Amino acid sequence: MIIQFQQKSTRFLFLLLIADLLFIAVHALYKMNVFSNPLFSIEKDFGYAEVYQYIKEYWIAALLIVAAFNKRLLILVAWALLFGYFLLDDSLQIHETFGDYLARSLQIQPMFNLRAQDFGELIVSAAAGTVLFSFLGLAYLYSHSSAREVSRQLFLLVICMVFFGILVDMLQIAIPWGRTVWGMVEDGGEMVIMSVIVWYVYHIEMRIEQASTVLS
Repeated sequence: MIIQFQQKSTRFLFLLLIADLLFIAVHALYKMNVFSNPLFSIEKDFGYAEVYQYIKEYWIAALLIVAAFNKRLLILVAWALLFGYFLLDDSLQIHETFGDYLARSLQIQPMFNLRAQDFGELIVSAAAGTVLFSFLGLAYLYSHSSAREVSRQLFLLVICMVFFGILVDMLQIAIPWGRTVWGMVEDGGEMVIMSVIVWYVYHIEMRIEQASTVLS
């Protein structure tokens, strides 16, 4: 039974990653002017690749809510809220909009080749992260050991996503050369990590059961 689960699980992850690689390959062809439609770019808001990301974020949040209901775990609700925020932020451009507003309101000055808006966006992301991770931390304290183990693994995956989504994004702006490559690394890296999270969350109930068995 476990072997069958692992085979199906690996196949699912493989399919997700193949789709990611196809989007990245099409983006590369777009950059080489093989395609002229900007929707083929993985950097384009509401482009084909971005919509694919929105769908993944939606399913992560939805699957976490289902698992939270089935397992009666507050920690999974907290994780669902985090990914729900990611979905709203990406699709509605929350940190870009409020980041621009903060930059103008606080009269933030550009530094290190970064725009004032970039610093505003960092403030918005930090504020949202503080609220959401505070809730996660509280829920973590009242969770049992197997749910904590799963949460630690999810946290590591989110850190990887933040690395590509924020740090690599800032590098792309701060470093004047190779911006096309930085852009592909940022968005491509985010796509791959998000696919791994979808795969992980898809079987999260079984993962909690397995962690419980190992830790007992």
